[in-house]
Amino acid sequence: MRRVLLLTLGLNLAVSAGKIVVGQLSGSLAMVADGYHSLVDGSNNVIGLIVAAFAFRPPDAGHPYGHRKFETAATSVIGVALLTLAWELFTSAWGRTSHVVLPAISLLNWGVMAATIAVNLGVSWYEAREGRRLESAFLVADAAHTRADLYASLGVVASFVAARLGLAWADPLVAIVIALIIAWQAGLILLSAFDVLTDKAAIAAPEIERIAATVPGVVSVHGVRTRGRRDAIYVDLTVRLDGATSLRAAHDVADRIEAALGAAHAGIADVVVHLEPAEIEPQAR
Repeated sequence: MRRVLLLTLGLNLAVSAGKIVVGQLSGSLAMVADGYHSLVDGSNNVIGLIVAAFAFRPPDAGHPYGHRKFETAATSVIGVALLTLAWELFTSAWGRTSHVVLPAISLLNWGVMAATIAVNLGVSWYEAREGRRLESAFLVADAAHTRADLYASLGVVASFVAARLGLAWADPLVAIVIALIIAWQAGLILLSAFDVLTDKAAIAAPEIERIAATVPGVVSVHGVRTRGRRDAIYVDLTVRLDGATSLRAAHDVADRIEAALGAAHAGIADVVVHLEPAEIEPQAR
């Protein structure tokens, strides 16, 4: 996974640098904005490297719940950085609308964008293939995100065509659209991190209750709490059993509940089952 991420990070940084430099030289705000947009892919690669290096470490005395929030912390920092970048791009493009300047589009611009589209297609294909081979949901998701970024690059190409037609307003307009896309992506990143940090319920309580209630011996389920990331969910619940149940039998019921929940939701990392006695009324003779 680290090898794949390092390779794609290098390609994303190269593509980003090419678009930013050539965009600055030609005066194409849209191309510069798309260059910074490519940094979003690079930031995803950085998050993946942090996950591979730290987040999958086993729990220890200092971090008894594991290290998965290292990724959450990294995504929060990157989200803020992307939001700041989006604002800078937006204000720069908006300022250009009052004094429109026609960018000087050359063969170099066309060549860099053609190379960018080719690289994005190659990276998305490679990441998707390796993600399936390594069974990495992160790589598969990042590949889908890279494919979606092609729309921004096609928008830049459209602004080149508009510039050749003398439509100078198209360049800042495309730059503003790309800035808004970056802001939207940053917002999603920050919202996801906020949900984890504030312990938002990761799975609906009725779903946990339904699964636990199917285990033989369970009389009722209540007090369900879930938190964590989608791939590292912690579950607490209280289960009532017949008060006459032996300690061994009660422990076996708790084990079966944990197994049933784990089978239904692969992202569950730990289940704590609190057992309580329930009074069972004797059946009428």
